[in-house]
Amino acid sequence: MITIVTDRQLPQAEMGLWIKAQQAVDAKNYKYAVSILRTLIKKAPGFLAGRKVLRACEVKVTPDAGRRSSLFSGVRLTTTRKDPETVLVTIEDELERDPYSISANETLYAAACDLNLPDMAAFALETICQGQPNPKKHLHMLANHYIKHEQFSEAAETYRRVLQIDRTDPIAMRGEKDCAARASMKQGNWEGSGDFRTKMKNKNATADLESGDKMGLTRAEMETRLAQLSEQYAADNTSLPVVKDIASIYEQMEDYGNSYSFYAYAYQLSGEADMALNDKAMEMHEKAMQAELAYYEQVLAADPTNAEAAANLAARKKEIALTVVADAKARVEANPTDAQLQFKYGQALFDAEEYSEAIPALQRARNNPNLRIKAMLMLGKCYASKNMIDMAIRQLDEANNELLNMDDTKKEILYMIGELCDKAGNKEKALENYKAIYEVDYGYRDVAHKVESAYS
Repeated sequence: MITIVTDRQLPQAEMGLWIKAQQAVDAKNYKYAVSILRTLIKKAPGFLAGRKVLRACEVKVTPDAGRRSSLFSGVRLTTTRKDPETVLVTIEDELERDPYSISANETLYAAACDLNLPDMAAFALETICQGQPNPKKHLHMLANHYIKHEQFSEAAETYRRVLQIDRTDPIAMRGEKDCAARASMKQGNWEGSGDFRTKMKNKNATADLESGDKMGLTRAEMETRLAQLSEQYAADNTSLPVVKDIASIYEQMEDYGNSYSFYAYAYQLSGEADMALNDKAMEMHEKAMQAELAYYEQVLAADPTNAEAAANLAARKKEIALTVVADAKARVEANPTDAQLQFKYGQALFDAEEYSEAIPALQRARNNPNLRIKAMLMLGKCYASKNMIDMAIRQLDEANNELLNMDDTKKEILYMIGELCDKAGNKEKALENYKAIYEVDYGYRDVAHKVESAYS
């Protein structure tokens, strides 16, 4: 297993190479230094300091470093997935040709993450950022990486670099503030022992917090409460009630990223026994990602002709959909008999356009009386997306027959049946379904036009 090593931990032979490389650098013989350091990294792939010097030397001897990455960004030079330990060595062949290569550094980042080498992973992203004229995307990746590993000071600084590029970036604006606050908290006595009540400046504050109403607070009151909770957290960061309260306050403030972090930590503190906390964490995770998508959609709405923004939004939607699927799958695997989790898993798969995989999860959820109609509607959508029109209509007809009240769900089902019948050429049945909605809700979507045009 590869681990990060320092120069003092190098074996004698590798230490000799390191000394020669330093001498070559001092003599500004960078090409010779590269050849020595390449040999050294093959022998000691966990020697991060040597890898950093290697990269700096490669930049010196590659006049067009970075320009190649700009021309071929997004092109994968590595075509096969290799063992991450092998990648740490072989990827240097590509990086010697272009040390700022986006694809090669992203491959190094992925391998380092797989090997739990966060410092090396951060170095790979940092290299990309140094070589690009507008590294905003990878700076966000780097900030998220630092947050994941609780390096809040580094994350805050990374967000500041984003703001130097785009002062209006709301994620960076919020992230810089939150990470700076969490870094400050972490520098305090978070690891202190003893009864936190003895560490409060005002002993009555504990009782005030415990008896205070958590709901219906103004923004200012929530910020005050969060500051008070932060003092408790600084005194004892393993207090489950305090961590839960912090998560709840962040949720009410609609800071879903921080809320997710604290709910997830609360779940860990519960010994991973309180599934309600895990559910809450996953809910906040999804809301945080949806908030991010909403921002990108606003950017695109402001400039609909921005093809790059549209492509980035589509790619991010796919990434988030797959993340939601992974979260939902983990929850199902932990509790496979929970119909609600099966439904959410099926819904996540549908959103990720994995229709065939969604069907069995939704079929299992359909067996639950409380989820039956919703699951049948989603199944109809899956069949329709696979162009299985007859099966979609049959499933939706069954759901419609089981619904007695004309609520929003029944209207959606009737409208979808109408659309599918139109597509199948059955205009008569399509009109019957549109008319059923028209009779109770004239303003629903475009049913008025559909029905009235049939009589003209």
